[in-house]
Amino acid sequence: MASSMKSDELPVTVNDSLKRQEQPKGSAAMTKRGVYAAASYMASAVLLIMFNKAALSSYSFPCANVITLFQMFCSCSILYALRCWKIISFTVGEPHTTSNNPTTLVPLKTLVHTLPLALSYLLYMLITMEAVRGINVPMYTTLRRTTVAFTMIVEYLLTGQKHSLPVCGDYFARCISCWSAGLIL
Repeated sequence: MASSMKSDELPVTVNDSLKRQEQPKGSAAMTKRGVYAAASYMASAVLLIMFNKAALSSYSFPCANVITLFQMFCSCSILYALRCWKIISFTVGEPHTTSNNPTTLVPLKTLVHTLPLALSYLLYMLITMEAVRGINVPMYTTLRRTTVAFTMIVEYLLTGQKHSLPVCGDYFARCISCWSAGLIL
């Protein structure tokens, strides 16, 4: 599927040959870099939720849109800095030796192609920011677990991608545990 893809399309799934190339033979363990990435993602996600809850509920900050805009600006700035330092790239085929020209950050064609996704994510962010104001953090994280179900359904409707039974079972088990924890707390 990925080999017959046009150059302007974004990949939906990773080709199996690419998966084999990225992982050296016999290395099933996570690398230190992977552990650092996972730990930093976890820490930033928890801190963002706690900050949002404190700002919107405890301190009664009236403008969830301002917080959302500031967080998105910070995220884009960090991603741009990581790209300039050649730590990440924005596209699959992009080499890490890109120029630091800000006008070629992302091609216009890619921006237009990803605009529906960006707008739906912005709407999702605004809705969840308002939701965190009215409910407790465990219930908030429980409700956020439903987004994977919607993503799986939309993936099936738009691309025909079906997930394996173990993947669906794992997701269902995590949803049950999250709902149980959210209802208890």
